[in-house]
Formats: sequence, C-alpha cells, structure tokens
Amino acid sequence: MKQGRLNIILGAVTIIVAGIGGFVLGATVEHHFVLGHYAPDLPRFLRKAGHSHGMPMALYNLIAGGLIDRLELGESGKAWCSRLAAGALLMPVGLLLRGFDNGAMTFAPLALLGGVSFMASAALILKGALAAR
Repeated sequence: MKQGRLNIILGAVTIIVAGIGGFVLGATVEHHFVLGHYAPDLPRFLRKAGHSHGMPMALYNLIAGGLIDRLELGESGKAWCSRLAAGALLMPVGLLLRGFDNGAMTFAPLALLGGVSFMASAALILKGALAAR
C-alpha cells in the first residue's frame, strides 16, 4: 500500500470534512425556503455542490488507494495515478471556494482541473486493470 496510502488518508479526511459541511448545510437550510419552496442562491448552491461532489471524490480516493498498488503499472504510473486521484479532490474544493466567493468564476479552473485529474486517474486505473492477467 505504498502508493495508495496518500489516497486513503485524503479520502478519509475528505469524508469527515464533507460530512461536517453537510451538517452545516442542513442546519442552515430553513431560511432558504421561500413560500414553502427551497430557493437557494448561487453561493449556497455552489457550497452544496462542493459538499455533494466531495463525498464521491473521497470514496473514489479510498477505492483508488486500495487498488493502485495492485494495478499492472510501473512505479511511475502508480505514482501518477495516485497524484491524479488526489488531484480529483480539487473539484469539490473549487466548487466550495466559488460558493464562498459569491459565485465568481475565480476558482472555476480549480474545479475543472479536478475533473480532468479524475478522468485521467480513472484512465490509468483502467489501463492497469486491463493489463493484469
């Protein structure tokens, strides 16, 4: 579990942080109801998206962390796969920061980089899994 250790740690920490964020969102939901309908503003919507993208990205890192060392990839490929899977966590961070920045596009590239990292690490996992016999 040499290469995947980072992903397991980051995944577990992210689940805890995103879970706390979910509790905060739930505790502050009542004043976002207008005439009985949920009407969040853009910043709250983006913070909620950061929470809801953080959970699956955390689980992805936990899964990737357990798989990386078993894949048929060289040490360099395993290291890149681990780094890219960890980089996928930039997506929820970028969304959360956009929410705190009142919806400005300042942190949109961070979310995009996280999405690209997610897809690249998934491609490396697929490559390593297909190469295994």
